[in-house]
Amino acid sequence: MKKFSGDKIVDYLKKYWIGILIIILVIAVASSSVEIYKEEVLNIDPSIEYAEQKTLYLSSEKIDTLNPIVSQSEDVYYISKLLYSSIFNFDENLNTVPELAEKYTIDTEKAYIEITLKKGVKWHNGNTLKVSDITFTINAMKAAGSSCPYYNKVKKINSAFDRGNNVVAIYFNNNYNCSLDDLVFPIVPSSQYNSAGAFVGAKDGFKPIGTGQYKYKSYNKKKQLKLVPNEDYFGSKAGKNITVTLLPDRDLASNMMEIDSVSCYVDSAANRKSSALDRGYQIFDLPSNNVEFLVFNTKNAYLSQKNMRKALAYGIDTEKILENAYMGDGILTDTIYYPDFLGVKDTLSEYSYDIKKAEQMLNTMGYEDVNGDGALEDSYGRKFVFRVLVNKDNATRSSAAQLIKKNLDLLGIKTEILSLPKSEYKQAIKKKDFDILVTGYTIEENYDLRDFFNGKNDWGYNNYNIFMKARELDRLYTPEQYTEKYKELKDLLLDELPYYPLCYKKMSLIGVKTFIADKMPMFNNIYKNCDTWRWSVIVEKNNESKE
Repeated sequence: MKKFSGDKIVDYLKKYWIGILIIILVIAVASSSVEIYKEEVLNIDPSIEYAEQKTLYLSSEKIDTLNPIVSQSEDVYYISKLLYSSIFNFDENLNTVPELAEKYTIDTEKAYIEITLKKGVKWHNGNTLKVSDITFTINAMKAAGSSCPYYNKVKKINSAFDRGNNVVAIYFNNNYNCSLDDLVFPIVPSSQYNSAGAFVGAKDGFKPIGTGQYKYKSYNKKKQLKLVPNEDYFGSKAGKNITVTLLPDRDLASNMMEIDSVSCYVDSAANRKSSALDRGYQIFDLPSNNVEFLVFNTKNAYLSQKNMRKALAYGIDTEKILENAYMGDGILTDTIYYPDFLGVKDTLSEYSYDIKKAEQMLNTMGYEDVNGDGALEDSYGRKFVFRVLVNKDNATRSSAAQLIKKNLDLLGIKTEILSLPKSEYKQAIKKKDFDILVTGYTIEENYDLRDFFNGKNDWGYNNYNIFMKARELDRLYTPEQYTEKYKELKDLLLDELPYYPLCYKKMSLIGVKTFIADKMPMFNNIYKNCDTWRWSVIVEKNNESKE
């Protein structure tokens, strides 16, 4: 190693003193910024000593049973994702990715998949995962019937059997009603009970045994459920314990954070932010599966023309609607599918607000304000009015409808808002008594939207070409093929434009004042990435922190 003499060091410092000084200043500013962030953003007083906690406190309403196959508890559904692994699972874009599967081959036409399981995966009791556990799980879920949260998935499976060499073969009933999404469910051990029926019947006193990142420690049905890291987990190992505080009402989670009985919770209520901000809690936004959109009644002679629908899309300012009607609490998307669905990025460029382009399209189609009264007439000189239907009881959508009316009035398109009470609103939809419908839907994680295009939707929209593209997403393909299929579907949706998305509403992960979340959960897995979440408490005088 080259050595520097004392003189050389002095010469070096003289030559590069400016650079060294800049580096020192940058480090000082960075350190200062961290302290400012702690003090002003996280409200952490730098003069107080904090201790990071080894236990994350979650919350749950009353639990019926910890048996994931028969529990009707929404909380157990999410907690089970910590305890159990699945053959496949969802990533942040709802791509289906292998979890217990090491590799697989598919036959799309035969609706057949052959899966090689990962080797050495351990159950919480030390046993090794086997193919028989996969077949046992499917049989148990089928035996549970409609009381099983995953029954709609497994009922599509015709048979599953052991191929040998840690390979399971699965045949589906129908090659147009199956997908990798249908293999996302918790795998349970065949060794825990003598039969599938016995497993289904086990409710009281059930102790979960899975292969997940966490394992069961103890359960007091009136107080709490305790989980600890699974030291044999095949993936990234957790570093914190989890205690689930049992509450009589989910809405009490916010209050329980004030006494450190709950560290964080996920909320999608419209007023969630105001309540959290008042208490100084941390708020982390994420996309929900609630989409707000417009339905164009294509039975209307004017709206049957896709260029008319496109002109309206250019003339509707969704950014302003998001900001003013939805108070910025949403995400703009290209289609009614989930934001960046299957990794296909939403550009928001196809129908970005452009009133001049909207006017040009309308003029090209022969719509003009001939007599100068501010209203467009068609090529026969006829005036027309679009009726915008909205649920009177939904304040947000009512505000959106008013903004849409203002946008269309600027184009010279006269509109009439039909703001009806819920019962009358539903009747109007059933009768197709509207031209533009302002509505919203909560969509399941598998995003099977075939009914939106096959005439079985509430408003009767039917488009064979779009339906055929949407149906491809419910066949057996690889993730890469699903992405390509969706690209084709997205292009067709943007061209036909039967639906125009206003936004995807947000939900929030809310934590105590010292809570930090580097990675977000998802609407379908609210504890996803919880092993990376952190929180701290003030160190008491006796140097003991809450645990």
